[in-house]
Amino acid sequence: MPTPPADQRNIPSHHSPLALVVDASGSPIQIGLPSAHGWIRLETDPSQAMQGIFHLVHKLFDGAPLSLKQVSQIYFCEGPGSTLGLRLAAAFVKTLIWQRGDSVQLFQYNALDLAMLMPTSPPPSLQAPFRRGRRFVRLSTGENSFIGEKKIMEEEDAIREYPQSLHIPDQRGSNLVIPSSSTLAYDLQKIKGLEDLQKVSLSAEQPLPYSPEPMTFKKWEPSLKFG
Repeated sequence: MPTPPADQRNIPSHHSPLALVVDASGSPIQIGLPSAHGWIRLETDPSQAMQGIFHLVHKLFDGAPLSLKQVSQIYFCEGPGSTLGLRLAAAFVKTLIWQRGDSVQLFQYNALDLAMLMPTSPPPSLQAPFRRGRRFVRLSTGENSFIGEKKIMEEEDAIREYPQSLHIPDQRGSNLVIPSSSTLAYDLQKIKGLEDLQKVSLSAEQPLPYSPEPMTFKKWEPSLKFG
């Protein structure tokens, strides 16, 4: 599908801040320029983060009356998602901050919080795949709280205890069968631009990928053979 031109009505003036959203929490990678209540332009790429991020940034500004030098705010998605993809996205954002210095403000958000704003009627809980046999569960902490509680549960327990959840699909494939009516595609086109991003974002000094618990690796044990 060809990229739609930038919406001239949403393009900020030279005195208004221009924001850049960098979201590599899943596939496709999503990078865009949000307006107050929508998008100036939003691009997606199913490629790996190493190639996709730079391709999307170039595509985002190609033919648009805007440039990367005009960006004064960055919204970085911390995850959850692919550890490698999130680290590459963080490295890209760090490079932009280093190049621009104090002229750029950084904000960070969790994909599970933003996803809650995508459906017409937010569900009581949201689930997403974690590591094999386990799931993230995102719960609301109050009527006007947009940053919710996140916990990790065994898959069977999460499904049983929170049956009314919406589910972000597992891109790695899973034996868990979720009805299509209970799934939620993580699509930034569904949010209301800065209006929603500001609800779930916090100011940050450096982009930091979401790490709810440290990675564990099986220790290597040499096999000794004699004879």
